[in-house]
Amino acid sequence: MIGKLMTAVTLGAALLAGSPVQAASCKKDADCSAGQVCSAGTCTAKRSGAAKAADAVAPTSEAAAGTRRTPYIAWAGLGGYNVGASGGSSTYFGFHIGGSANLLQITPDLPLVGWGDAALTLGGDLFFPLAIGAGVRYDAAGPVQLIGGVGFALLPTTASLSTSAGVRLMGMALYPLPQIDRNLSAQAQLSYDFLSHSMHLFTFTIGIGYAL
Repeated sequence: MIGKLMTAVTLGAALLAGSPVQAASCKKDADCSAGQVCSAGTCTAKRSGAAKAADAVAPTSEAAAGTRRTPYIAWAGLGGYNVGASGGSSTYFGFHIGGSANLLQITPDLPLVGWGDAALTLGGDLFFPLAIGAGVRYDAAGPVQLIGGVGFALLPTTASLSTSAGVRLMGMALYPLPQIDRNLSAQAQLSYDFLSHSMHLFTFTIGIGYAL
């Protein structure tokens, strides 16, 4: 008798241990413990707005996602920088680095992003184009990813010109390169800076983007 009782207790404990833990049921957030919200009748961990924005575009299981894989992108490239002033304009070769991060979700396919970019031109005079701003990112244009925005621009230089400040308009397209790396994309960027002291900066660069 005792042996049968022990066997029953052991079997019951094993079944209890193997049973999945059920989430607490609820009708409203107040029914859940701290740090949880009521979702579809069960209590789940509360997520921040930034996490929800990140989840809207990442992660993805697509083999050819490239920089669409995560909400954080870094890029680098090289190209031409046309610096214009009241006395004319000159074009310089240069390179740049930058990045963007999703901030919040405007629509399911259109997150608001923050972005920044820093560059250096080469030549007799050096220019250091800098910009930081906000924009939008669109991942639903087929394999192509689009980013556009507006920001504050600054143009320090070693030339006999004053440092200029103004507004930058920026547009970028990225195309995945899964045959090289699952997180890698080819990148092309176009921008125009409206600057003080009657100056402007027109830039076209090509390079790579990488999902962080």
